[in-house]
Amino acid sequence: MITGPMFSDPHSPMGATEIDHDRLFRLDGNAYVVLGAGAGIGEHVSRTLASRGARLLCVDIAEDLVNRLADELGAERIVADVSTEEGARAVADHARSAFPTLSGFVDVIGQMTRKPLPEFTLEDWEKDFRVNLTHAFLAGQHLAPLVADGGGGSIVFVSSLSGSRAGKYAAGYGPAKAALELWVKQLAEEHGAAGVRVNAVAPGLFLSPRVVAADTDGIMAKQYGANTMLGRLGQPYEVAATVAFLLTPAGGYITGSTIAIDGGTGAADPMGL
Repeated sequence: MITGPMFSDPHSPMGATEIDHDRLFRLDGNAYVVLGAGAGIGEHVSRTLASRGARLLCVDIAEDLVNRLADELGAERIVADVSTEEGARAVADHARSAFPTLSGFVDVIGQMTRKPLPEFTLEDWEKDFRVNLTHAFLAGQHLAPLVADGGGGSIVFVSSLSGSRAGKYAAGYGPAKAALELWVKQLAEEHGAAGVRVNAVAPGLFLSPRVVAADTDGIMAKQYGANTMLGRLGQPYEVAATVAFLLTPAGGYITGSTIAIDGGTGAADPMGL
């Protein structure tokens, strides 16, 4: 099983010919939980990990979606709401019974309440933090110890470019994602000595099912895509591929980090100077 470094002595250098390069981007035999696997980025992540040889436990609150995907991939599945203690514990129990060891998990769960700040209620705020942050705490508490006990591995959370900037219509989403990125660092510090790496990816606007459904004539994709360095919006598979990289031995010295997947949006001067 490939869960971490490809060497026995972490303090000795390795020559280029000593490395099994064929394993660098593989996940053969490793077991992962994908939270929010049923659709969108979660489905892309699940399919990408399976293509790399991983075994999966697919988790979603939508029974029909998670069953369809798990049947197709030959994966374990569970219907659970991991924003609750009961749901998070059920996922951990299922992972413990399904796999001898857990090599990591991917958390793609999130939601945005789109309202201008004057209309934003305390209920909206608490919902955004519960869905975007509280479940990440529960996943860390229940699943990260399984990864540590199994000899180490990799954990990836999906944040957002909104976690590093203000937005007129994301009064709760952005702050919750910013807190998620600090939670990533906290978990990385807590479990690093056990060989567990914890990171996040922060997508910009991409061609998600929600964006595509709202952009029936394709004008919005072209308009917003023009604001990126690459002149287009991202594809969900590009998020999934970056997540997969962070799980593989190729990403073995990256932890406590958030990687932007935004077509260069965050690196550009917004004033155009």
